[in-house]
Amino acid sequence: MTSRTYLNAEQLAAVTPWSVEAIRRMVSRGVLKRGEHYFQPLGARTQLLFKWPAIVALIERPEPGVVAPVGGLTRRVLDVAAASAALTRQLRTRGIAMDEDDGRDATS
Repeated sequence: MTSRTYLNAEQLAAVTPWSVEAIRRMVSRGVLKRGEHYFQPLGARTQLLFKWPAIVALIERPEPGVVAPVGGLTRRVLDVAAASAALTRQLRTRGIAMDEDDGRDATS
């Protein structure tokens, strides 16, 4: 989309779905990381320069919870029985008894 390697916040906003303010929030929240996604070559309190290939990699990364086998992307399958058993164990350790038949809280 752009042939430039480094972009300022305004230029980045023009080629992504993010506003300048959204980009600033992503920097302050740590979504965009110094030294990986952006640089300040002239020191602190100077203009941020965003590295376009790193931004593209961030945008195109798989969403959390998705595993990528050799054949391509697929969603992770949830083992419902194992998850239910783990949840039941956690509830019991907190003193919440569950009715085995219908899963309702037996303490109420």
